Order: sequence, then C-alpha cells, then structure tokens
Amino acid sequence: MVAFVPSGSNERIPRGAPGLAFAVLGPVRAWRDGTELDLGSPQQRLTLAVLLLARGRMVPIAELVAALWADQEPSSARGTVRTYVHRLRRAFGGDEETGGPLRSAGNGYRLRIDERSLDLGRFRAARQTADQARTSGDARAAGTLLRQAMDEWQGEALAGLPGEWAASERRRLHHLGFQTAESLAGLELEHERGDRADLVERLVALARAEPLRESVHELLMLALYRSGRAAEALAAFEKIRVALRDELGVDPCPALRDLHERILRSDDDLLPSPPRAPVTAPPAQLPAALPVFCGRRTELDELTTRLDTDPAPGVVVVHGTAGVGKTTFAVHWASLAAPSFPDGQLYVNLRGFEAGGVARPPEDVLGDLLDALGAPVADRPTGLDALTALYRSVLASRRVLILLDNARSDAQVLPLLPGGTRSLTLVTSRLELTGVVVAAGAHAMKLGLFDDEQSADLMALRLGRRRIAAEPEAVREIAAACARLPLALAVVCARIACDPGRTLSDTAQELVECRLDAFGSSDPNADLRSLLSWSYLAVTPPAARLFRLLSVMPGADFTLEAAASAAGLPMRQAFAAMGELTRADLINSQHGRYSSHDLLRDYAGELLAETETAAEIRAAHRRLLDHHVVLAHTATEAMDPNNEDQPPPMEIAPGVQPGPALDDQAALTMFIVEHPTFLALIRHADELGFDRHTWYLAWYLRRFLDWTGRIEVLAACNEIAFRAAHRAGDQRGIGYVHRGLARVAWWREDIPACHRNLDQAIEAFASAGDRVAQAYTHRQVAGVMIDPGRHAGQYDAAFEQIERARALLREEGRLDLECSLLSPVARCLWHAGRTEEAVEAAEISRRRNEELGRKADLLDSLDVLAFAHAKLGDHRTAIAFKEERIALIGRNDESADPGFTATLREQLAFEMVELIGMLLAAGDHARAQVTQREVLVRLRHELTDPGFTTDPGASDDLGAVLADLDALIGRDDLDPGWYTASEAILRRVSEIADRAGAVRWMARLFPHGVLTP
Repeated sequence: MVAFVPSGSNERIPRGAPGLAFAVLGPVRAWRDGTELDLGSPQQRLTLAVLLLARGRMVPIAELVAALWADQEPSSARGTVRTYVHRLRRAFGGDEETGGPLRSAGNGYRLRIDERSLDLGRFRAARQTADQARTSGDARAAGTLLRQAMDEWQGEALAGLPGEWAASERRRLHHLGFQTAESLAGLELEHERGDRADLVERLVALARAEPLRESVHELLMLALYRSGRAAEALAAFEKIRVALRDELGVDPCPALRDLHERILRSDDDLLPSPPRAPVTAPPAQLPAALPVFCGRRTELDELTTRLDTDPAPGVVVVHGTAGVGKTTFAVHWASLAAPSFPDGQLYVNLRGFEAGGVARPPEDVLGDLLDALGAPVADRPTGLDALTALYRSVLASRRVLILLDNARSDAQVLPLLPGGTRSLTLVTSRLELTGVVVAAGAHAMKLGLFDDEQSADLMALRLGRRRIAAEPEAVREIAAACARLPLALAVVCARIACDPGRTLSDTAQELVECRLDAFGSSDPNADLRSLLSWSYLAVTPPAARLFRLLSVMPGADFTLEAAASAAGLPMRQAFAAMGELTRADLINSQHGRYSSHDLLRDYAGELLAETETAAEIRAAHRRLLDHHVVLAHTATEAMDPNNEDQPPPMEIAPGVQPGPALDDQAALTMFIVEHPTFLALIRHADELGFDRHTWYLAWYLRRFLDWTGRIEVLAACNEIAFRAAHRAGDQRGIGYVHRGLARVAWWREDIPACHRNLDQAIEAFASAGDRVAQAYTHRQVAGVMIDPGRHAGQYDAAFEQIERARALLREEGRLDLECSLLSPVARCLWHAGRTEEAVEAAEISRRRNEELGRKADLLDSLDVLAFAHAKLGDHRTAIAFKEERIALIGRNDESADPGFTATLREQLAFEMVELIGMLLAAGDHARAQVTQREVLVRLRHELTDPGFTTDPGASDDLGAVLADLDALIGRDDLDPGWYTASEAILRRVSEIADRAGAVRWMARLFPHGVLTP
C-alpha cells in the first residue's frame, strides 16, 4: 500500500449513486448507478485510464496505441483499440447513436464526464479549495479539505496496469498524493489539530517511503520532539544524514541542521504555543457592508417587520439564484441590526457553492464558532452531536446574530442553529432549504432580479448619476443584457469604471454580441459562468439534463408539459426534476409556470451544445414544437368543437406531453397566456427548418388571432408560414397559408387580394388532392361574396361556391360535413331577400350546430334568424334570437385579455344597438331605454380609458361630456328628450374622437340618430 494512504481507509464505492463513477487512485474501476462494471482485461482498463486522465480532451487513436504498446505496435493495434472502446461504451450504457460519455471525435475518442464522478477530480477540487482556504487564513477548513482529498486514495494509482505510460502516470500521481499528505501533516503540526500519535505514525511512513526527502524528516523530527520523544527525533536526523552522505554525498540542508541543534539544546520555542486566553470582547465578525448598496428597500423592510412580530422567527433563510446579491443583502441587514445583538455577531462562509464544490462540514464550523465565543479548548468534545450541544449551551444566555453564508444543504445548517430564542440566525443559500424552514420554523425570503429602476440605481451609484442620465436607453439595454442580475450589473459597471472612455452604448452593444463572455473574470467568485456552474453541479444528472434542454424554450416562461416534452420525460419525472431545479434557484416557479432569466438560459444553451449531439438537440426542438401543435389543436377544437376545417393530425414524436384537457373558456385563457410563445415558436420553427410545424401552428393560431382582432400578428404568422410551406413544396400547407392571408386581406378590406389568395388556396388543395379543404375554401369564398359591408353582394356566385363545396364533399363521401354549409346558405338567402327560405335554412343550421357545439356557425344562424323574423314583422321572436346571440357572445370573460376584451366589447355594443332597434320596433320602449343605458355605461367606460386619446386639448371637452353622460344615465324618464340628449352626446363624442385622432368603436357606432324612437 502507498505510504500516504491510511491503513484503515474505507473503500469509497458509490453504492446506489446515479450515473457513472470512476476511480484511478488505486485499481482502475467504474460503477454505473452504484453497481461495479466489468472493465475487462488490463489493456482495456489501460485504455479507459488514458481517456480518464485526458480530462475531456480528444485522445487520438495513435496516442492510445502508444500508451498500450509503446514502440511495439502490432498490426491489429487500431482495430483492437476500437474493440476496447466499443466494449467500454457498451458497459457505460451508450453507443455512438444514442449518445453517452464516450464518443468518437475526429481521429480519436473523447470521454466527457463530470469531474465529481472521478476520484482524481474530487481529489484535485478538494486540494485546490484547501489552498484557497489556507491562503485566506482558514486553517481548519484547509485541513478538513486536505483530509477529504486524501480519503480518495485507495492504494497505488493505476494499480495493476502494464506498460511505461502507466508507470509514468503512476509516478506523477504518487508525487501529487505524497505532496498533499505532506501538506496535511505540516498543517496539522503547525496548528496542533488532530491526534499527534497518529500524525507521527503517518510521518514515519512518509519518511520511510521517501528516505531522502528532507522536508518530511523535518516534520517528523518536530512531531517527535513535541511528543516528548527527543531521542527518536535525534535518531531520525542521524538516519537521514547518513542516507544523504551515502546516496548523494551531501550534508543535510541548513534548516534540518538548525532544527537538530535546537532539539539538542531543548529549545522551548519549538513547543506548541499555549492555548489562547478566552475571548472577553464580544465577537464582531460581520464583513464590511457594501457602501453602494441599493435596490432592496422592500425586502429590508419586510424582514425587519417580520422579525418584530411576536413570536419572531429565530432563523431566516435568504435564498435566490447565483449573483442575485444574497450575501450583500444579508450583510447589509445584519450591519443595521447589529446593535440589537450586544453579545456579538458571528459570520461563517460555509462554502456551499464555490470552486472545488466542497462544503465545510458542520463539526469543523462548530469549532470555529466555539473559538469565537471563547469556549475553552480543553476537554472539548469531538462528535457532531456533542459539539452542537456545547455550542447551544454557550449561546443559551446570549443574544448573538449569526450569519451562515453560502449554505449547501439542510444537513450542513441544522447543527449550527442555536437552541434558544434570544439569538438570530441568518442563512443565505442558493437552495430553498425547506428542511430548515420546516424543522426550525424559519422565515424564508427569496431575492428576485432587479427591475429597471433598481438596475439604473445600482449603475448610478457605481458610475455617477450624471453619466447614467446622459444615456438612458443604453442603461435599459445594459440592464436587459445583464438580465437585471445584480452581480452581472456590478461586473459591467466595474469594467466601465476602469475604462472612462467607454460609452454606455458601446458597452450595451458589446453585451449583446458577447453574452456570457462579457461576464468572465479570472476570479471564480466574479466569473458568471463559474458562479452558475456551482449551482448546476449541485443537482442530480436528470435535473442537470433537463436544465440544459430548457434552453430550447423560445420564451422566458413555460409550462411543465412543455418542459417534459422538450426532455422527452414522463410528467412525474419532469415534475421531480423541475422541483430540484426550483429548489436550487436555477428555475423560478410561480402560479404553475416556470421561468429563468436570459443569462441562465444562455448558460444552459452552452452546456447543451457541449454535452448533446446536434441530433439530440434537434429532437428536443421537435418534441417542443410537437407539444405546441397538439396544444394549439386541442384549444382550437375546444373553442369551436367538431370543426372539420383542419389539416390531418401531424405525426407526434414519442415522449411528447399533450397538455391539459380544455373547455372553450380554458382554451381562450391558454391562448391569451401562451400566444407570445406560439408566435416565437412559429419564427423558431421557420429558422430551424421545421416547415410543417410552421404552417400548422399558424393555422391553429388563426382563429384566436382573428377573434381577438390581432390582425397584424395574423398577417406576420402567415407570411412566415408562407415561406416555410413554399420552401418545402407542401401544397396542403400552401393552401392553408393562403386561406390565412385571405382572412388578413378581408380585414384590411382588400377584397381583390382576398379572392386571389382563396383562388390560390383552392389550386393548392387540388394539387394536394384534399377535397375537404377545397370545399371549406369554397365556403370561405362564399362568405366573402355575401358580406354586404365588403362586397357588392354576389349572391348567385356565392350559391355557386356553396354548391361546389357540396359537390366536393360528396365526391369525398363526407355527407356528414354538409351541415357546415347550412349557415352560409341561410345567410346567403337572407341577403338575397329570400326571407322565408332563410328562416328555414337557419333553423336547421341552428339545431345541427347546437348539437355539434359549433359556436361560430351557431352565432351566424342566430343572427340570420333574428333579422329575418324582424323583417317578417315577428319582433318578439327576433328579440329572443338576438338576446340568445348576445348571451352566447358574452359568455367569455371580459377581463382575460385586453385585445379580446376590446373586440368583445365592440361586438356586444353593436349587438345591443341592434337589439335596441328591435325593441323600439316592437314598441318596448322601457327595455329599449334599459339597454341603451347599458350601452351608454359601456361608452363611459371607454371614455375614461387612458388610451382613448392622448390629446391634452380634448380633456376639457371629455370632462363636460362625462358630466352630461352621468346625468343622462341617472334619469328615469322616457320622454323624447332623453333620446335627443343621448344622440347629442354621441355626436359630441364622435367629434372629439375625430379631432383627437382617437376614432374608437363607440364613436363610430352612432354617426347619426340611430337610437331615436
């Protein structure tokens, strides 16, 4: 066994741990999900060792051949290497197609693994962090980290591997381990930590392994002398003196000779320093508060208020994503609150998320806390439970503020919490620490990103308000590029301050172009990638994979179903992984939706590109698009059930989640919330070459955009879809896109363009052999022809289009779809003056569409029935149908969406005005006045909308109109003067709207006295 490996070391086998794990500090071994793998022959193990020690670098086949056979390469060497790699890849559970850590790369192979899954990686990380702790004066932490590093050794590195390459690497690793063991011994001797007898035993073994290493013998002599074994210390000197003379012909170095002389004269200065006297002054360990602190006034007040309640929590957990300013906030609040804690303030950096990834164990922290509180060192217990009990006893009668910064886990924090109610513990962490919240009744506070105002304040404090005021747009651009993350803003401000000639606009442009590269630093605590990596490395492999794949999301927020689809995960697994990411503050969760800021998405995207193949990434994009195609189709069907005017269902990839079941209200709400995501996905699908997804999404989104009056958006979607469908030569897609563009032209009152697009749609559907789509396009043509507002009323031509549609449906054998032609037939008959026939056709259409739940055609039928009965003089029946139509239109929630609400209000206002006319014709003046008063109330709501006009000159006129309108609404009389006053007010509104350039629907509604009885 290697000298520096303790004989009692426990073998560190990752039992039950997920994913792959490897060992080289001993025999070369590998585990998969806690089960050891059979790595085959020594030559195959040597192949794995070469790849592991390359640390993710591509290893050419020639290098592997040289390591295996040196200069005696057999003719079959390269084929044998490929066989070894194939066997290893299969053992790891991956292949070249499905992916895995071992992949071909150029003319060689690359093994990419998490450094934490390799014992040598953990050894290096612990050693590096120990060096940082020792530099900062934290000897206790440094010792703990070095012991953790040495625990990774299980014997001679690369044991049992043949060849010169293995021998050379074995010597290198042995030297590295020996240095670390020597550093640990020196640290323990310097600070008198640990069992001195054990230390002497280890130093004897080290000296025996390296008999000419003077530094080890120096440590051994000092340890023996301090243990009361001066004679053995002198004998150790004589032993190395003889060895140096016989082997090298030299004398011991001056330091060793000086130590020998001091031992001979029993120099008391060689003995350890006596224990420190108890600390009498209260500890005041808080770091200095940031002088340019800003932006957290609400949170500071909230925390102060919460701690003033009775009973007040004894523990506060401040959590948030990397770089959000948790430590800055906690130190600032603690500095303000320090006078309330006369027995002192303690501060500990728990190193939960730092370079090396090794958090400080609680027993180590308790030693420092007890030292700071003046607890005697003599007879201090060593076990965690005993140390915690002593710590709580010391604090029992004191009022102390304890700041535990950068916590990694609940288990790290819980033993450090005082037991009484007098002290307060403030904990910061990137995790939610729900265990601490539950067990200690802690108050949890999440710090979010800054808003624009807070971002500008931070920049002003660091760069000066004059400079910020000079370039306000650049300030907003910088804040956006920094995702309003305080650390990112601070890094950018520091760079600007160091370069006075740099403008804010130049900086903003650089941030847009460079993204994460703009936030790099040689200091890992200021390098954004490094900071984010510590959170990322803390989650399990399934959560890490999901985090990477979330970078394919097109927007800032998304649903669980969308995330599960992108990753191809079942909902239960996706929910568990998202919960882990949320607790790690890599993802935010609110009201059933998830989000992350731009810099986190950029970081996830970089990781995705590094770890997944192009095929895997494209598959994730495909699954995400598939999910939204299914979701949009489901919602469109819910809003207008049994509507066959749709393309055939798209083939959906495995692993795609369909989304929730929806009724018409839920579907509308979904579109209102998600339509920005759909718009982004349409652009995204076009850019990535998913042409069918592009036009499918545009078509499914069409009805929502149409109903809510988003015509320019409808135009943009179909223009993108037009490119995609033509690029793919997809005739069916071309047809649906031309139908969408025809609807846009109809709204713009460009009827020639509308007809051109519909003709092209019919031609495209004919080329695709889709008779059903042709039939529905002919129906759309008929609808345009019978619209008296936009057409001359070509009723014979419209009937011809309907007959063509009927013929196509019969050719296809779809007689069940002929009912979809009843509504346009009824409207065509009505406009053609064939009133009785229109009533008959509309009655049939109404019954059939009511059965099928087709809302659009049902509304159309009710409209025809109302006006046809009014023309026939049956006013009561006309009123009933009109009221039924109004009730059906008004079922939707007006508060759901501004665009839809405006369209709905406009539609209802027109319907109510038409109802008023029918009521007046029926002689029902009382109900007419009630209805008209409701219209006027809606008008008043419009006039008080801030968006009605921005013309300052119109405000006085509007104020007078509103005063007269309020008086009119409050009147109960039915005399003709009431209607005359109503008409006069409407004219005044129209004049104001015209003059102010705010011609709104209510002003256009009454150009003359349509309401006069």
